[in-house]
Amino acid sequence: MSRQTKIIATLGPAVATREMIGALVAAGMDVARLNFSHGTHESHAQWLWWVREAAEEHERAVAVLQDIQGPRIRVGTFPGGAVELHTGARITLLDGDDMGSAARVFVQHLGAAGLGRGDRVLLADGLIEVRVTRRVAGGVAGVVSQGGLVSDHKGAAFPGAHLGLPVVTDKDRRDLAFGRELGVDLVAASFVVSPEDIAAVRRVAGDVPVIAKIERGAALENLEAILAAADGAMVARGDLGVEIGYEPLPRIQKEVLAAVNAVGGISITATEMLESMTASPRPTRAEVTDVANAVMDGSDAVMLSAETAIGRYPVRAVEAMAAICEEAEKSPARAAPPRFVGEPGSFPSAVARATAEAADGLGLSLVVAFTETGTTARLVSKYRPTARILGFTPRPETLRRMAVLWGVVPVALPRRSSTDDMIRAADRILLERGLAVPGDRVAMAAGVPPGRDLGTNLLKLHVVGEATRGIQRRAGRRR
Repeated sequence: MSRQTKIIATLGPAVATREMIGALVAAGMDVARLNFSHGTHESHAQWLWWVREAAEEHERAVAVLQDIQGPRIRVGTFPGGAVELHTGARITLLDGDDMGSAARVFVQHLGAAGLGRGDRVLLADGLIEVRVTRRVAGGVAGVVSQGGLVSDHKGAAFPGAHLGLPVVTDKDRRDLAFGRELGVDLVAASFVVSPEDIAAVRRVAGDVPVIAKIERGAALENLEAILAAADGAMVARGDLGVEIGYEPLPRIQKEVLAAVNAVGGISITATEMLESMTASPRPTRAEVTDVANAVMDGSDAVMLSAETAIGRYPVRAVEAMAAICEEAEKSPARAAPPRFVGEPGSFPSAVARATAEAADGLGLSLVVAFTETGTTARLVSKYRPTARILGFTPRPETLRRMAVLWGVVPVALPRRSSTDDMIRAADRILLERGLAVPGDRVAMAAGVPPGRDLGTNLLKLHVVGEATRGIQRRAGRRR
């Protein structure tokens, strides 16, 4: 696989068969997203096992990302399922999720927002805007400044309001416990605004990487602290655009991705990337440009949502995204990697940087990263070497988790008792799989001795076949 940027595809009714999930893997899906805002535990469990089977069949590492719902704010219900709110109409918004009408709409958590005159309430995922004129019993009165159709349980937002809601709801606790039982590989935490939110998810999710979804203005204000607590971040442009407006989104995307990469976290761009392919077999030119820009901005992975979950062309959407990523990766206009990833003085980061620079300086085509947890491969990846990165690991969970890392091809390597044995075993795999030929030069990074989480502390410039020849020479002398 020549593509370096990874693809996350959301599973849903459009791909709810073993054959369709296999087709997504064959098309290039690196991470399968289970959106726990929809579906059942039974359907998510079935999809996960189909992903595992398809990955084995295609001899590829594919991660499973559990995306929890979080404290999402929704409107109530309406007679017939929807009502039209006309621009200029006077309306009352009430706290709750009961049956409403065109004159009064129920909105969850309205009372916690502390709204007053001049504040905005956005309905139908930001398409409808209501300006508050005064408080009333149980809610607020306002004027519809931008009308439209709102249907049952559509999303709502209070831009700029600090609600103080717990990021892990009762539903999320049940879902996280279920995901832990299933063995998901990554968890995406919705609507986080503080590092304490990440800690709350970890307490239930267990030892699994947690990705912070940046979709509230308060998260941008606390970005540095959130990134210090999380394993990465997703620029979730849908809800974030509702919260802050669409004009700042391109700038915010670049800034968040740069910040995530600078600390060595997993960086993801999401929402409406190829939205037209929900119904069309081809993306628009603007969507192609959007995906390409996300690649050039430094995303480790780009994500498909409705395109694969409910779209008419899910496999074609993955194929299109893969082709766009490959083309964008040829551009010299890509964002430069950080000068130094993580904390100054970090030995693992220094070794990873030296590995990437050695590979580029010597014109090497391969970097081998031996890793227990995935950290060595992730750090080398952040320096964006031209060489392909092979992440060798003895741990099945690490093998799958590396599937989301830019430029990393996960490879299983049974644990070895010594550094020399580990290098010899990797050497054999390179030759047996046709990844290299005798005499090829590769850069190797590792934490030694093997089997211990000591951090990356070794860089070796290695000639493929050298270790095997050394064994043969010693055997000949013994004879």
